[in-house]
Amino acid sequence: MQQRSTKEKLILIGAGGYAKSVLDSLDFEKYEFCGFIDNFKPEGSSHLGYPVLASAVQDFAERENYSYFISIGDNTHRLEKFFKLQQLGCKIINVVDKTALVSKHSTLGIGVFVGKMAIVNSGVAVGDNVIINTKSLIEHGCFIGNHCNISTNTTLNGDVIVEDYAFVGSSSVINGQLRIGESALVGSGAVVIRNVEPRTVVAGVPAKYIKDIK
Repeated sequence: MQQRSTKEKLILIGAGGYAKSVLDSLDFEKYEFCGFIDNFKPEGSSHLGYPVLASAVQDFAERENYSYFISIGDNTHRLEKFFKLQQLGCKIINVVDKTALVSKHSTLGIGVFVGKMAIVNSGVAVGDNVIINTKSLIEHGCFIGNHCNISTNTTLNGDVIVEDYAFVGSSSVINGQLRIGESALVGSGAVVIRNVEPRTVVAGVPAKYIKDIK
């Protein structure tokens, strides 16, 4: 008699480039990956060798039998899918790469991705639907709000606060005890030495105001 799998069945929402990183970081001992849902790829097609099951989660008849993770890098689209999954009562998991170091004294919300060789240190609190990408360093006592994107090789020094919807570009450095305002954007390679106001773009070394975000 064939033994029934005890693995949690998982579907990724989004079948683009970011899905490659998510899939590669997935714990296949815990999850049985079943395929993608993507509104830009036809149902019945394939991506990375796995089927595209539907164009939208609300159209997927057996959705209550699966867990989900949103493999979309764009903040706006990821936010839309997150709220839809919550509205439908779907379970949203976290994906933490096996090479990442996440302190047992830190907390993660739901829908959080922690990429390869990233470090989340002691006392860090991370909200929901957050990307902490490859080689990012989140130092002690930092707070990252909901729906943020912390890009590759970024350093947040101790006690930094990143408010909801913020985007922190690759290889940027945020000095300790600073605040990145809601919906702010920090350009790649920036060195931030003062607080960043909400809905503004900063870039450069040291980081300077570029423009407001409408």
